[in-house]
Amino acid sequence: MIKASIFRAVLLCLSIVTFLHSQYFEESKYSGVGLPFFELSLNRQFDSDYNTSRLLVFAQVVYDDLTFLKSDTSGYYSELEWLVAVYDDDEKLIFSRTISDNIHLKNYKETNSRDLTASLKTDLALKEGEYQILVRAVDLNTNQSAQRRIEIEIPEYYDEDISLSDIMFLKSVVYDSSGRIVDYDPILSNNFTVKKGYFYIYFNVYSKTIDKNAQIDYSFKNSEKKVEFDTVTTKAVKSHITSHILKVDKNIFNDNTYNLNISVDIDGNDAETSKVLTFYWKLVPNTATDIDLALNQMVYILQPDSLSYYLDADLKSKQEFFKRFWKERDPNPDTKKNELMDEYFKRINYANENYSGLATDGWLTDRGRILIKFGPPDDIERHPFELETRPYEIWRYYSLRKVFLFQDYTGFGDFRLHPDYINVEYQ
Repeated sequence: MIKASIFRAVLLCLSIVTFLHSQYFEESKYSGVGLPFFELSLNRQFDSDYNTSRLLVFAQVVYDDLTFLKSDTSGYYSELEWLVAVYDDDEKLIFSRTISDNIHLKNYKETNSRDLTASLKTDLALKEGEYQILVRAVDLNTNQSAQRRIEIEIPEYYDEDISLSDIMFLKSVVYDSSGRIVDYDPILSNNFTVKKGYFYIYFNVYSKTIDKNAQIDYSFKNSEKKVEFDTVTTKAVKSHITSHILKVDKNIFNDNTYNLNISVDIDGNDAETSKVLTFYWKLVPNTATDIDLALNQMVYILQPDSLSYYLDADLKSKQEFFKRFWKERDPNPDTKKNELMDEYFKRINYANENYSGLATDGWLTDRGRILIKFGPPDDIERHPFELETRPYEIWRYYSLRKVFLFQDYTGFGDFRLHPDYINVEYQ
């Protein structure tokens, strides 16, 4: 549970505003607990033999999730081993590959970094079919391991007149003298924690027809399913497989959630694909909209005068206050991850995902407020279909000796704290 000393019961009269249902990017609960937890991305691309597909496998583990030992000479080292295995639909092993990665650092502070990563980048050829991809990371300094197993289907791309590969988001791209892409730095998550700078959209097109022009339509729909930005490009198709890339300025986006749709037309044959991207902050909100929302969501732990003062301040002052507030309450200042802040905003996200109504986000509801202040209850007793009474829930916190009763006043999930239990919140 979050330290009770900072969870003073502060209630403000807030106007009901419909905010986005999420705005904080959560790290996995498996990260920061001593395991070599890694992010994983699988991308299906075309192969030049027109018979198989190239499956690109990318993985990253932050240095903070690895164990570094002091070197006999100087600096610190970690030994990491990656295993990539492929199973067919009968769960028979058909491929495996082991890759070793030795990391040497001179600066001890870097061993606790959550920005620097050890990366895996490999690829393999697969025919049409259904597979399970197993990726395992083993920290050889501790023998601790983490693994991910993902089911994936390889379609029969080459039977179609036109097919599109998976969409990849890239941080950077390296070209050769002829303009051909020779290397790139992939973005494993579909989320961008900073809404500034650029990123690249990359995909391949397979077409039976060549020596024609491809018309490529990129469109971004916001959370209200309205097209907020679109663009059309044209490229000559000189071979059956062509690469396409678009550099995108993050500053064009105002919302926090988008659906990217790409459609390609070549001589009357068309295909389309899509991918979701989000802009949720991770350490400090970097836009005025996000910082205002984050400060408002801290209403349950902020003094009313502080909240009112900083909501009227400029962006830089808001950000400095936000950083200072959470830094002073960081239970482990030696790490970049602030466990207390992470737990608080995870509760915000959970409340939004589970208790939001038609006009109110979950963090503003009674159940959301209680969950944010006291954490998940030890027990929930639900009564959805009681005769002659409204649906209700009883939340019990045994260690805190608190019990809350919520009633659904409208029959549409509008659970409110029963008046007889209001005082329990402040006892």
